[in-house]
Amino acid sequence: SRLQGSLYLGDVEDRVRVLRESGQLSLAYLAAKTHGLVEEAEAIREAAGIEEADIVGMPSPKSAVLLQPATPVLRYAELDWPQLHVTKGIFDGKFSFGDKGAAGPRVGKSRVADLAAAAAVDGDEAGGAWDIDDNDDIRDGAAGGHAADDADLLGDEAEGEGGWGIDDDGELDAEIAAEATAAAAAGFVPPQPGLSELELWSRNSQLAVDQIAAGNFERAMKLLRDQVGISSFDALKPAFLEIYTASRSILTMALFSEASRIPIRRNASDATEPSQFLPVRMYNLASSMEQLQQGYRATTAAKFDEALVLFKQLLLSLIFVAVETTEDASEVKQLLQISREYVIGISIELERATVAKEEATEENSVRLVELAAYFTHCQLRGDHEKLALRLAMNTAYKHKCFKAAGEFAQRLVDLVPAPQIADKARKMITICDRQSRDSLPIDYDARNPFV
Repeated sequence: SRLQGSLYLGDVEDRVRVLRESGQLSLAYLAAKTHGLVEEAEAIREAAGIEEADIVGMPSPKSAVLLQPATPVLRYAELDWPQLHVTKGIFDGKFSFGDKGAAGPRVGKSRVADLAAAAAVDGDEAGGAWDIDDNDDIRDGAAGGHAADDADLLGDEAEGEGGWGIDDDGELDAEIAAEATAAAAAGFVPPQPGLSELELWSRNSQLAVDQIAAGNFERAMKLLRDQVGISSFDALKPAFLEIYTASRSILTMALFSEASRIPIRRNASDATEPSQFLPVRMYNLASSMEQLQQGYRATTAAKFDEALVLFKQLLLSLIFVAVETTEDASEVKQLLQISREYVIGISIELERATVAKEEATEENSVRLVELAAYFTHCQLRGDHEKLALRLAMNTAYKHKCFKAAGEFAQRLVDLVPAPQIADKARKMITICDRQSRDSLPIDYDARNPFV
């Protein structure tokens, strides 16, 4: 860990020291020599007992590159660290009313202080009245006829406190210390935990998709139940997990440490206040339009299984698309209607293909014609509607339902298809008009609005 820390910090000296202490003298010598630590390199070489002439294959220091710490992923000009507010106790201040560090009252603060200061100055000159003679020879100790040692005259001040009734009471000191500790503990204010990014997302938005990104699945389901009327969320489980996973990034720090999960904001450059933080949106109008095009291409290529999956995903994802303008909202409604129609139409066609593989009975023949007819009434794109009408025309004609086949052919001609397709449809109309009847009892009426 020390070596890894020195690599992160770019500390070459500490790196050489760690290698030397761990017995890796060759690596330590190489690091010291490469980075210009000549004295350290010589000391390592002498400790290893190797002559400099015996060292071969030493790389040139000119090609060496200093390893510097990686650039931080999150860079802030000013880090707003939380500050702990602690009230001062009674013993934190000074009892003196002068400047900090002053030994006594400050002159000029009040008349009482001025008088006290003046008395202190005059006291230096009034020593004679107190029977204090500055001319006494302290060293000779003439007073009383006995010599006084310097230690007696300049001894510990505590020796003269006995007459004043001042004793060194250890219990009093312990009591004062206990009271000071209790006062400091009473004034301690623990820091309050802040709100996480996910909690801010949940507070700042009432959209179900943002609640899912924040991990608040229960609230998201309640919003969808109230706003959209969804009662079963089994089909939405993959979308829930996809939205939740896409709203955070995984940053691997070290092999022995847990990966960090960094929330991703959709307005990282604009949001300056916590009340503006919102999660990134996975589903939007642009991605929905692209998925619609993929569904169209799969339908044109008759890849109905793939197209059904695409349109179902689009239908479910539109629930989580949030827009800002009324124009975008109307486009989302159109996408919703298109997806619904294609899911119904492709499901009908897949069912028709399944019945076509079964045994050719009258019941299955009736079912084939009916499913082909119903497919033509789904609101599809123009080219897909033409394909559906051609399929229904051929199916009905094959099973001798000439009346239905003539109706499909006429609808196809009204859509103005390619010339050769239009000619074939007109011929079909001519043939079916001669035999205007259906040989199978199909349950189909073209005048049904199918709503």
